[in-house]
Amino acid sequence: MPRIIIALLLLCGLVYAIYWFKQLDADARKKWSKKLTLIGLLGVLLGLAATGRLHWLIAAVGALLPLVPRAIRLVMGLWPALSPYFKRYQQNKQSSMKTRFLSLQINMLSGELQGEVLEGGFKGEKLQSMNITQLCELLQECQQEDSESAGLLMAYMQRMHPDWKPDADNASHYTADPSAMTEQQARDVLGVSESATKAEIIKAHKRLMQKMHPDRGGSDYLAVQINKAKEVLLKLF
Repeated sequence: MPRIIIALLLLCGLVYAIYWFKQLDADARKKWSKKLTLIGLLGVLLGLAATGRLHWLIAAVGALLPLVPRAIRLVMGLWPALSPYFKRYQQNKQSSMKTRFLSLQINMLSGELQGEVLEGGFKGEKLQSMNITQLCELLQECQQEDSESAGLLMAYMQRMHPDWKPDADNASHYTADPSAMTEQQARDVLGVSESATKAEIIKAHKRLMQKMHPDRGGSDYLAVQINKAKEVLLKLF
């Protein structure tokens, strides 16, 4: 009976931990993922040691080590045939947006943003390698030259630098103008291919909005783009 109670308590704790983890924003998830992995591994080792089964794990690892080189050679041999499938999988897990000054990618699994400067004084720089002072300088340049680039950059800064806040007087002027969004742009935003079904488009939209909704650390700019992309593609059916 005590074992059943302990198992139920552990299960409840695991369910709560998963729920708690899902509520975190992208930055917090990134910080906690490694810690939780280490805690989980430590818990497994302690559990095996407490039940006297740790020697099983050591024996299994020792038996599998000689097979590692064979496994590596097998994967390398199959990689040319498997790589197209992996590339397609990655494409369907990434959202892309592009303006005159910026190219931005959103990881649809983690919500992390990465990007590159396409024009101006910081051309060629990766957004994730720029500090907040440099990003503010780039923002000033975008505000003077291209409002859509300014809106996209502010969305990135709000997401990846939560302590930074845009000027309240100017933020509303730099919003998305999705009226001219093409079919290809819509597919890039939702990260779907030309063969995507209606259900896949709706699923991709839902996944992105769960990550990029203004209430979850996203922005109005990103929400408008994501919603417009869904609207453009659903009209094709």
